[in-house]
Amino acid sequence: MFQRKLNLSERPGFRYHLKVHSFRTLTVIASWVLIALAFYQKPEYLTSMQRAIQRGIEWAGDAIPPPWGPRIEFVAREVGGIIWLQITLVVVCLRLALSSIAILWRFTRRRESGW
Repeated sequence: MFQRKLNLSERPGFRYHLKVHSFRTLTVIASWVLIALAFYQKPEYLTSMQRAIQRGIEWAGDAIPPPWGPRIEFVAREVGGIIWLQITLVVVCLRLALSSIAILWRFTRRRESGW
């Protein structure tokens, strides 16, 4: 509805952007390391995740009436959907886990300081 114009003092600074983008970069790197470790140590994790994603794509394709359901299913599978969905899922899960830990950490510290 109404947009409020931000003052320069209210805009996030360089440190904030550096923190956000370094978190994003490090989670992507950590996700690739986890995928590589899983590939060598526990490939069955990757296989089961891939099967779950395939079932999810099939479920979504079946839930949408033809002709769009089969089209969406084809695009999600054949245009690199399986591997990129798997990588994206690992990145999102890692970010959720780390963000949850950070929220709990901040909440605990704020509570201990009596704020």
